Amino acid sequence: MAPQLPAPFDPKETRHGFSEFETLPSNPTETLPTPLPYYKKHEDSDSKNQPSLDQKPEGLFLDITLAEDFDEDLEFRRGNLYYPVRPTEEFSINSPAVYVVFRVFKHFAAYQVIGQMFPDTIAEWPNEEMLDEDVVYLSLEDESGYLKFFPPPETGWKAGQYRIDIYVGYEANAVTKMGTMRFRVTQNS
Repeated sequence: MAPQLPAPFDPKETRHGFSEFETLPSNPTETLPTPLPYYKKHEDSDSKNQPSLDQKPEGLFLDITLAEDFDEDLEFRRGNLYYPVRPTEEFSINSPAVYVVFRVFKHFAAYQVIGQMFPDTIAEWPNEEMLDEDVVYLSLEDESGYLKFFPPPETGWKAGQYRIDIYVGYEANAVTKMGTMRFRVTQNS
């Protein structure tokens, strides 16, 4: 016996394309949306779709570190190369400054890196009182830079935890924030 062929298509017949299904597909308004994993809320997130920025900056930065000082070399393209000297996350109360030394990927436009220093766990100062700010302009030939933070002029360093919020752009705001560096100031031993 020969297999049975489907009936020929009649041009006057209205077809909706569901003839091969036993049931009609569900109405899209009746089903719950299932977002892609990228759009799901992260467990460690401050906002709905963005991971926490309370971590060491990544992405644009090849390397970023806190140091007691820095060293400088002139690059062949006339840019400056900066190297951290005595990298650490713990500074003495007598430290004259704290440096954030970084290297970035090659870039095709100039931009700024902004750092703002805040007390983190110091009882005498509120957490949102900015103690110091530094800005570095990276031109096309620059692939590294540094930010320098001084102790508050009236009181000097106080023992405790500090944080430096790092921004990239021409304004420090929630959109341009790249991450946070943390360091500790201790009493001399």
